[in-house]
Amino acid sequence: MSRIGDWWRSSNAKPRRHPTDPGHAAVPYPALSRSGRVAFAQCEQYLLREIVEARAWGRQVASRGDTPDTNGWLIMPGRTHSSLMDDSRGMGAMPAVMDSVVQWLADAGAILPLSEHTRRAIAASNAEERLRDHPEYHPDGDGRRTWDDDVWEVEPIRMLQIYPHLADANDDWSQQARR
Repeated sequence: MSRIGDWWRSSNAKPRRHPTDPGHAAVPYPALSRSGRVAFAQCEQYLLREIVEARAWGRQVASRGDTPDTNGWLIMPGRTHSSLMDDSRGMGAMPAVMDSVVQWLADAGAILPLSEHTRRAIAASNAEERLRDHPEYHPDGDGRRTWDDDVWEVEPIRMLQIYPHLADANDDWSQQARR
């Protein structure tokens, strides 16, 4: 009887929203066709994965000591799109869709572009770290990626207003939500 009861409770439990679930923003989504909404949601989900780790990556960049100051919450949408394309074997949403998700969040005030100087410094720092940590993967000796200059700063307070469920993502977001 208890196994049946456990099964019944689990089968009828209200699903919990995961921090990277797309389609749950508190701001209006752009008007899109059905296929456009699917592609937008796919990019939003991948970008949310990057946003969840924004503070950790910001710490990593800051620990190098050779980059300009930021607020410590950084994302790279280009890297995220590359990951999406790898996972979907090239069948994922086009870069323009990721750009529209980024622009939608920028218009909402949740992410801000960095200055040209700051982006260049972070890109150079990324390449140096790649060459230092993985020289065998860089026969050209450059270590740069196409997305290295695509760095944005996350505004955590505004991001939590748009995605309140991010407070459940990790300690960084839960601490930010308590402020």
